[in-house]
Order: sequence, then structure tokens, then C-alpha cells
Amino acid sequence: MKSPFTGGNVIKKSRQETFTFRNEEYTVLAYYFECVDTGKTFTNADVDDRLMEDVYCQYRKRHGIPSPSELKNLREKYGLSAHIMSKIAGIGINQYGLYENGEMPTIIVGQKLSTLFEKESLLKSIDGARVKLGKDFERVREKVESYAEPRSFNLAKVYYPQFDEIIPLIYPPIAYSIRKSRWATCQ
Repeated sequence: MKSPFTGGNVIKKSRQETFTFRNEEYTVLAYYFECVDTGKTFTNADVDDRLMEDVYCQYRKRHGIPSPSELKNLREKYGLSAHIMSKIAGIGINQYGLYENGEMPTIIVGQKLSTLFEKESLLKSIDGARVKLGKDFERVREKVESYAEPRSFNLAKVYYPQFDEIIPLIYPPIAYSIRKSRWATCQ
């Protein structure tokens, strides 16, 4: 990056700064650039965006407000459209879309959205939105009710020196049979 003042070199620096957002103070590490020739400081849009993102993140954490990506992931987890999710949350589709795209909800709306992450609370909200959901109610409720978290397996890796390789271990008898069959082919 070059200095907008002289076209010369710049140094990237940082300092702790306090910002007020919605009548609350947040301290963040603010980055800026200093022109080597003049000593003048400046920022750019990327630095400013990152700064505001840090403030928003602290605000969300302080008040238990889900992030845009968390909202989108929740909706996709159950295979629901933004339109359906907005009805469940009791907000307009346009406003819900803004929240998924980074708009900051009020504390009350944000906390309401955060309750949807608990399956039982989500089901209660679906029941409360029965009229709004209309013909989609049964399908949506069934989707959420029948959803089971994907199972994860811890795949250990075992090193067998006689083969100079690592064999994934899912279940010990399987690894033994792999080793035994491999040994049989080597003889």
C-alpha cells in the first residue's frame, strides 16, 4: 500500500480505541496506516469494515445475538427457506433477510432469534406460527421434529511399522483384518 499523501511507503499500526455503539462502549484493536514521509495517519474501507465487525461481534456476544452465518446455518440445517424462517421468528421476510446479511437486530429480536437454536424452542415457535405457516405447517414441523444431528466418528490413525504407513482405525477388528489381509498379500 502506498501513502495517499505522498505516494510513499506506509507503516501499518494499531492502538486500542473505544467506540460507542447503541449507547454502549466497546474497546477494540483499531488498525491504521501511517505515512512514513509525513507521519499522517489514515485508514481504508477494509480496515474500517473490520473495525466495525469487531464492535458488532462484541455487541452480539454481550447480548446473546446470533451472527448472520449462525442464522443462515440454522435455517439450512433444517432445510428451511428464509421466508419460512421469518414466519417462525415472527418477523417480516425482508427484515429477516437483512439479519442474515449482517444487519444488527434489536436486543429483543436478537434474543428471540437465539432461542430458535434450541430444538424444543424452535418447535414451540413453529406451533405459534401455525396460522402464518398455513399449509406448510405440518411439513415444517415434521422436518424439524425428525431432524437428528449427524453422528461424528473419531477416526484414530494407527502406525504399523511393518508396512511403513498409517491405517485409519474405525473399529479395532477392522484394522486387524486390514493388517492381516495386507500381511497375507505380502508373503
